Amino acid sequence: MRAPSAQSMLQIWEEGQGRPPWARALLLLEAAEPGADRAALARLPVGERDARLLELRAAVFGEALSSLVDCPACGERLELTFSVGDLRLPSPEAGPPFVFEADDLRVIFRLPDSADLEALVRGPGAAEVLLEACVSEVTRGGAAAPLSNLDEGERAALLARMGKIDPRADPKAGMVCPSCGHAWSAPFDIVTFFWEELGAWVRRVLAEVHVLARAYGWREEDVLALSPWRRRQYIGLVRA
Repeated sequence: MRAPSAQSMLQIWEEGQGRPPWARALLLLEAAEPGADRAALARLPVGERDARLLELRAAVFGEALSSLVDCPACGERLELTFSVGDLRLPSPEAGPPFVFEADDLRVIFRLPDSADLEALVRGPGAAEVLLEACVSEVTRGGAAAPLSNLDEGERAALLARMGKIDPRADPKAGMVCPSCGHAWSAPFDIVTFFWEELGAWVRRVLAEVHVLARAYGWREEDVLALSPWRRRQYIGLVRA
């Protein structure tokens, strides 16, 4: 996975303002995969999309991850560090399409993608919209049946099955509180995590551009063309 240029990262941040997480995820992948078709990226299963984002994050900011969390047992605010490698999970071995069976019920489906998430934003009934988009065939007792034929328990089991097929869509980070010893796992949202890191990086880089442009009269592209190390050295000279 290739890390985008500093100029591209700033452009991604600017274009992503006010956009939903799924759209921000696609902006990041487009920058990392030049020439990739946007529609094809939108059709990547969420687990595959997030696995690619995880590798992109490693390429941009490195393997180490750091997060502030509150221990659910003692309430202490903790800064926990873990690794991208802790979140790498295998892809599904079979499919698509995938099959869910329960008694005489058989459902053929695919996994949700970013295009499905876009549709969920537009209206209520998220679970129903998701199933309508992902299910391609329903049979009961060998005869074709409508999706509405599933009862509440069957729908819940089908959604659970969809979630278990590709654990990359819902990774968990293992955590241990150093104060009380409590251990737990928490969901890790790579899109939100990556975007917040990108925001912090953007604010820092824009501040560097401001300092160096003001001191030397350089254009933004001139400053961004410098390596992070060289920018820091020049800023050190300006502030000396």
